[in-house]
Amino acid sequence: MMSKRSKIYSTDKGAVIIESKTKNKIVELLKEGDKTSSEIREELGKAKSTISVHLSDLKDLGIIDEKVYPKDDRKKIFHLTSRFLARPDIPTDEHYKKLLKNLEKTKMDEYELLKGLFHLVRHGLDSFGLDVHPALKEIGRDAGRSLGKNFSGDRKGDLLEEISYFWKDNRLGTITVEGDDQIVVEDCFDCAGMPEVGHTLCSLDEGLIEGMMEAKLDRKVKVEEVGCHGLGENRCKFIVKLS
Repeated sequence: MMSKRSKIYSTDKGAVIIESKTKNKIVELLKEGDKTSSEIREELGKAKSTISVHLSDLKDLGIIDEKVYPKDDRKKIFHLTSRFLARPDIPTDEHYKKLLKNLEKTKMDEYELLKGLFHLVRHGLDSFGLDVHPALKEIGRDAGRSLGKNFSGDRKGDLLEEISYFWKDNRLGTITVEGDDQIVVEDCFDCAGMPEVGHTLCSLDEGLIEGMMEAKLDRKVKVEEVGCHGLGENRCKFIVKLS
């Protein structure tokens, strides 16, 4: 049985489960950018031999790889070659049961039924102990890149306006753009009606918006949800940043 500290990574060799606290910390450090073994050792305060063993294990598993350090070819620099996929989470059966009751209230209305089933499947996986948010964001980003090819805008403001029309036309919610980098969504398909679970829920929307914008801007886009029904709020709020 996996422990709460276990994390699952997607590699070229398939899904890999890492239970080691130190290995997971190394991966977290490499998410910030490439690092040498000495930099990792200083960050974690571990012995050189210990870090070497963990780095070797992670490399063999296909989670990281090494390359020559550009400033000194005698050194190696380590980088990620995998993606974080999921982690076991605390079961939330009470929320799952609440969503089942919500499903009863749909009275077979097509839109409400689809939304209820989406909420149930996503949160049902959470209740079985699997954090699906990283995978949903990746799926959303892939879908967004495909959908974004149909947009005409090639500037941030124009794209956000097109995205707001897309959300409204497909009953995904009502988007309002606030300032230069904030999106507010009312009546969000992804989470409206979901119980307060203590964390944001709209990772699929994060990925969709990122993918749609990246498809037209040819730039890296980061979308982060900072307000959500899952946090007990009555609307969603996203911050949009271009690299």
